[in-house]
Amino acid sequence: MNLDRGLLYGDGFFTTIRVVDNIIHRWPLHLERISFSARRLKFAELDANQIYQDLIGFIDDQAESNGVLRLSITRGANGAGERGYGIPKEPCYQFYMSWAPMDSNELNSFNSGVNLSVCEMPMSQNKKLAGVKHLNRLDQVLASEEIAEDCFDSIMTNGKFWISGTKTNLYFYVNNRWLTPKVNKSGVNGTVRRWLLNTQSNVYESKFSEEILKRAQYCLVSNAIVGIIPVTKIQLADKAVDFALYPELKKLQAKYNEV
Repeated sequence: MNLDRGLLYGDGFFTTIRVVDNIIHRWPLHLERISFSARRLKFAELDANQIYQDLIGFIDDQAESNGVLRLSITRGANGAGERGYGIPKEPCYQFYMSWAPMDSNELNSFNSGVNLSVCEMPMSQNKKLAGVKHLNRLDQVLASEEIAEDCFDSIMTNGKFWISGTKTNLYFYVNNRWLTPKVNKSGVNGTVRRWLLNTQSNVYESKFSEEILKRAQYCLVSNAIVGIIPVTKIQLADKAVDFALYPELKKLQAKYNEV
């Protein structure tokens, strides 16, 4: 029986990484996520150099040079005589790595634009866990069942405001600025999202709901695997809203895709 607290309680976190030519794409952003998550979940400081070396060794063992690498870190099993939710006195952190080949043709197809829907499943709100990609993804699991067959992702709300997709962060272009939902109460602070906020002077955090569709000229979504891709349609319950392709998209993608 597996008694790992990651399985029993979701006591851990993960990051999903794009590997290009055996190189970890944007490693500093993933390391930042790992460090942030460890602090929020009260893990001890982790050895960043050892984690990196282990990842590189795992990548070198794969048959493909391009792929998707997931790293999950848990607090391990409770110690002898320990049970329940309480954090073990001497946790034994466990590191799990998994690999999947990357389909470059599929990634390229997204550049012509993807569709989104809006799901009914709300996103849980907890300031202490906001931004962390922790192992409890039940919100996203249930919400993913609502994604229509012709849609890439579905937008989740916390009841009032739009937060993100089930697997992406959102961006809307309004008055020459990109607006992305705040994730200070719920949602994941994605690696691409942080790169955009840190490097692009026209990207801002904001709060908005469905009304943004009346003002937005363009729409994008992002995650570490697909990078930055355009949205050409958002399907609502009673109508669909179309978007043109962002004219500067290729330039923005090229900047992010640099290894």
